[in-house]
Amino acid sequence: MNDLQVNQFSYNFDNGTVTSAQVGLYGSNTPDGEYINASIRVNQADLPEDKSFMAVAMADMVTIARKKLAADTAIKDTTTQAH
Repeated sequence: MNDLQVNQFSYNFDNGTVTSAQVGLYGSNTPDGEYINASIRVNQADLPEDKSFMAVAMADMVTIARKKLAADTAIKDTTTQAH
């Protein structure tokens, strides 16, 4: 499912200042019916150093959101202990 499409993009404001961007991503694999529908928040800390939301292209924020989605959904190595 490498073909994630943007289905929503919006900026979030506080007192007239952009505080984050919300990126909606959707993808489906028609033959088996699997799909993903996610909303990822891009925060100031996610942007390149010394860049504001108005200085970063929307396409770059979508790339950041895709990377955050991949990191958030990656299988984490967990260690369990039996008691």
